[in-house]
Amino acid sequence: MKTFQQFDEGLGTLAKVAVKGAVKLAKKGGLKKVGKFLKKKPRRTIDPFFADKAVERGTMVRGFHGQSAKNIAQYKKTGVPPTVSGVNPSNKSFGHNQATQDWMKRTGYKGITKMARPGKDAYFATATETGKKQAGRYARRGANYENEKLKNVLNPFKKKDKGAVMDVVVNKKSIRKGWKKLPDEGTATERIAKAQDIIPVVPGPSSKIAKYRLMKLKRTKHQRINNQ
Repeated sequence: MKTFQQFDEGLGTLAKVAVKGAVKLAKKGGLKKVGKFLKKKPRRTIDPFFADKAVERGTMVRGFHGQSAKNIAQYKKTGVPPTVSGVNPSNKSFGHNQATQDWMKRTGYKGITKMARPGKDAYFATATETGKKQAGRYARRGANYENEKLKNVLNPFKKKDKGAVMDVVVNKKSIRKGWKKLPDEGTATERIAKAQDIIPVVPGPSSKIAKYRLMKLKRTKHQRINNQ
């Protein structure tokens, strides 16, 4: 059995090792990485009032994005995440990431450069009835994926995810047509854009409050100009 002195010395050794490890981590910039990981993501959404104004100006267009209800709830806080498969220009040997290579082997697909770039782009559907139905297909697929997770299958109290479709506005300059050439009206509504340019339309404050704040901002700016 250890004496108190041996136990105390052991704690001192552990403390020294911990301090050395922390110093080493700090030199490599590890603390910044940890802080970046723990940092809360900024909210990336737009109020319906400002969305209307952006569409009126012609800088953005409307669209739909479908996924599981769980994911849509998250997207309405932090924005639409980029896709994980598609064209990867950084991979010189294949031009595609591993997930896409596996998919190409299964389907016999030969590759096309119009696919989304993993880590950068995301998909959405145009703001039409057909586009909304196409987004609904992705919503059902996302819901099925969520419901089939083992932890959800084994939980009898877990409610079934039914999927959801949300309104988005997209930066006009970022949009390009989808790569799929299927004889399907729904597929024809798919578009690709930078994920950061696909912004969920979510009432932050209500539209009336947003309008009031905008008018107040304009009045304040006008007063400053007159006072000068």
